[in-house]
Amino acid sequence: MRGKFLSAALVALMLASTSVGAWAKPTVSLVLTGFVIGKDAKGAETATPIADTTVTPGKVIRYVITATNKGDQDAQKLVPIGLVPDGTAYEPASATVKDASRVEYSLDKGKSWSAKPTVAVHTPTGDVVKPADPTTYTRVRWIADKPLPPKGVVIYTYEVVVK
Repeated sequence: MRGKFLSAALVALMLASTSVGAWAKPTVSLVLTGFVIGKDAKGAETATPIADTTVTPGKVIRYVITATNKGDQDAQKLVPIGLVPDGTAYEPASATVKDASRVEYSLDKGKSWSAKPTVAVHTPTGDVVKPADPTTYTRVRWIADKPLPPKGVVIYTYEVVVK
């Protein structure tokens, strides 16, 4: 079960990098790594590479997407996508980035996106639109508000909990 979750997320990342590589001058490399997050005896956070541990229910996996522009021109419209693998649930509010990107989520494996996904709930008095439970998200993506400059690096992270 070690590589299952990293492999599934890598597929989505590869799809995102395919669209980025279409530009001739910027050359964007996307690298996905996964870590099982825990605590040591003193309560400090630990991060063990996913390949070096057994993943069991309740474990938190932090995915890190590192985007590097190895080209000589700005990379425009960078949109990395992270997969929430089957058998896991997105950890609410865990998507981070240290640039001016916006975060959006999908409930339907990337067919539609929203910063605040909603669902229609049927009630005896009629349908009601409610915020979706973050644990039902299937994808997370970041939309860069500014270009990634040549030799620039940006790191995106998100977490899932193994069911």
